Amino acid sequence: MPPAPSQSLLSSGIPLPIPGIAAPFAFTTLEGLMSHYSQWLPGQYVYNLVEAEKEIFVVRKECSLQETRVQFLKKCENALSKSLVEAQSGKAAWDWSYVAPPVQ
Repeated sequence: MPPAPSQSLLSSGIPLPIPGIAAPFAFTTLEGLMSHYSQWLPGQYVYNLVEAEKEIFVVRKECSLQETRVQFLKKCENALSKSLVEAQSGKAAWDWSYVAPPVQ
């Protein structure tokens, strides 16, 4: 089940990551990565992007399971970072005013 959508960027009050600043890779779980980026991007968007990355991820036969997990987390983080930078610069194909549809 996808995570709940996040608040809009402007109302969240959470500082955005600074592009170009290299930080050590800290995510150990996919849930942690998704939760982190859901602070700035709509939760459903984050979920869909991770699902899309699963479809195109290539497992290398010479890598261990742990290395494969880290590679996938890094791939997802790169895609999420790119989306966040595009949204910050106004190049994103979606808008920040995302609101979950009303439950009927």
